[in-house]
Amino acid sequence: MATRTQTKPLIAGRILTVLNVGRVLLDPAIRVLIVAAILLLPALALAHHALQSEFEINKPSRHWTGTLKSVQWMNPHSHFVIDVADETGKVTTWRFETAAPNGLRRLGFSSKGFFEVGKTYAVIGYPARDGSAIAFVEQITLPDGRTVRIWFGDPNGSN
Repeated sequence: MATRTQTKPLIAGRILTVLNVGRVLLDPAIRVLIVAAILLLPALALAHHALQSEFEINKPSRHWTGTLKSVQWMNPHSHFVIDVADETGKVTTWRFETAAPNGLRRLGFSSKGFFEVGKTYAVIGYPARDGSAIAFVEQITLPDGRTVRIWFGDPNGSN
């Protein structure tokens, strides 16, 4: 009998714990947070876009040559910032989006000492659909003449 009495409070305690958790979930503030989280999940799925939604990848690639201003190593895409002069001599600062830092490392690039600010780089890629000075890199030619293709995916998929 002593064993039975000792187990009753233990079972009752577990039931009360479950009921208390249920009350917490029923709290209006918690319910609002849960609903908000569920509604935001699709937005997170769309956060990484397909290339064709932002860049003109179904048109012929374009060529740019200019002076490197900076390299931004960040996820989900790294960026090369290059000053490009047009045929009239007007300089436009272009931001060239490319692979994530890990993808660049796999190609042999390094964030330290590899890219030289002030040197000339040539880029082949696809301009932004909205006409802004942004493009996605397909390949880059380094100052020493080496050309590296930075194209990881199907042009009809996401990169």
